[in-house]
Amino acid sequence: MLEPNKVIKWGILGAANIAIERLIPAMLNSKNTQVLAIASRSKDKATRVAEQFNIPRAYGSYKELLKDKDIDAVYIPLPNHMHKEWTVRTAQAGKHVLCEKPSALNEQEVIEMIKACHENNVLFMEAFAFRCHPKWHRLKEMMDDGYIGEINNVQARFSIKVDNQNDIRLDPTKGGGSLYDLGSYCINGIRFIMNDEPLEVIAISKQSEKNVDLSIGVLMKFSNGRIGQFDCSFEGEYNQSISITGTKGYINITWPFRNPVVTIQRNGMQEKEAFEFQTNAYVSQVEHFNNCILQKETPFYDFKETIANMRVIDAVYESLKTKTFVKV
Repeated sequence: MLEPNKVIKWGILGAANIAIERLIPAMLNSKNTQVLAIASRSKDKATRVAEQFNIPRAYGSYKELLKDKDIDAVYIPLPNHMHKEWTVRTAQAGKHVLCEKPSALNEQEVIEMIKACHENNVLFMEAFAFRCHPKWHRLKEMMDDGYIGEINNVQARFSIKVDNQNDIRLDPTKGGGSLYDLGSYCINGIRFIMNDEPLEVIAISKQSEKNVDLSIGVLMKFSNGRIGQFDCSFEGEYNQSISITGTKGYINITWPFRNPVVTIQRNGMQEKEAFEFQTNAYVSQVEHFNNCILQKETPFYDFKETIANMRVIDAVYESLKTKTFVKV
């Protein structure tokens, strides 16, 4: 068993941009954390990234990294279609798993991943960093306490511009699509705010020539007539937002999945809350994951939520096929 003051030694399974730009810098600024190793299918690439961040060990294959007995936890930023295989392999190697979103391509894959982690007694968490941001925790407390009354409608939007036609996010064989890449955030956020699971969904989309969803719009029906809506796109100016309408007020969040800026309106008047602070959500995520291992903290969102989020994604894709409401 790990000692409470032990440093978690991390391995990075792949040199993806999200790892280089977000997670590795966050790990280098996190408590109880050492980035011990990085692997890539190219030893030269792994070595370059290792030198850039002063990572002690570089491996030319993912298998080599998993054989490193000094590594406690592995971060998986691989393409979506590879998440299941390497989560299972990591679990079988006895290492905890922080896996990029979306966790897999469908609910069945997630169930198999979770099963492997449970069987090998390792922690699994999907990398939705925003759920670790303390500003979101404060917001959730306010909403649960009824600060804006009963929440009846949540709208979310997430778009980026993907111009490179060779971008992996446009490849249907590798889990491409705006729903996987961006809509997964919107679904997670709406479910978190509603504190409930949708009953059914209906969706429309714009498809690429390769049959990847470039843009998608989704309506989610919740209990008691409540509505969640979101749209996401690879063809828009980069933006993120969530709007929450309650019976006593309204909350608007810009940049909700990175650096949330919160505006609250009640009784026709805009209010100011102590939401001016910012923090690095990726640092919060890494430190929380470490604490779940070292101090047995309860994960902010566990494997059940990961399964539930993927179940909604499956239903949305089924709705695109059938052009009807699909039960979740």
